[in-house]
Amino acid sequence: MITQTGRPKKDPENVRRRLLNSTASLMTNRGFAGVSVSDIANDAGVTKGGLFHHFASKQELIAAVFEDELERFSKQIDKFLASEPPAYGCFTRAYIRATLVTVTDKTPTAALTFSLCSEPELMLRWNNWLSRRLTQHHDTDAAPELEIARLAADGIWYTSLLAGRTLDNKENLFRLQQRLIASTMESSGKNNHSSEF
Repeated sequence: MITQTGRPKKDPENVRRRLLNSTASLMTNRGFAGVSVSDIANDAGVTKGGLFHHFASKQELIAAVFEDELERFSKQIDKFLASEPPAYGCFTRAYIRATLVTVTDKTPTAALTFSLCSEPELMLRWNNWLSRRLTQHHDTDAAPELEIARLAADGIWYTSLLAGRTLDNKENLFRLQQRLIASTMESSGKNNHSSEF
């Protein structure tokens, strides 16, 4: 949009979004340490001064990317939670589904995982977020068997990170998801002495 002075109207939210997206994309391709402030500013089409107007430091920008990705992941979980009534394992099933959406997503959501692997402060934020969610769903998702299922989903997530890309074999991922989901059903939770998990 052009103002009466003939200059483009400033859109700080759009600039902030471009900076977050550029940071996530560059982190996915180069890793946390391989991304400079200049790289981010250039990719987003802003000056370094423009970047620092929105974020006081690279660390603050990385934290904002982390929070943005965590919010996206949390909303995905809530979407899956809304599709079934509160019952044994409902949060864990939503967590598994949201994790596998992230694994197959072509957008740079892997930046969240890169952040977790690199920064102890962000790992603490992750742990606090998960702790709050598990407290919220304590009545349905406190069983040790459900923790095992969530950790298995995390393992799939980290495997995709180690592979350096999203996992494209959706048929195999769907089978893994189905097995993990099956392990979260109440009958599995009560009779989980089988070695087949």
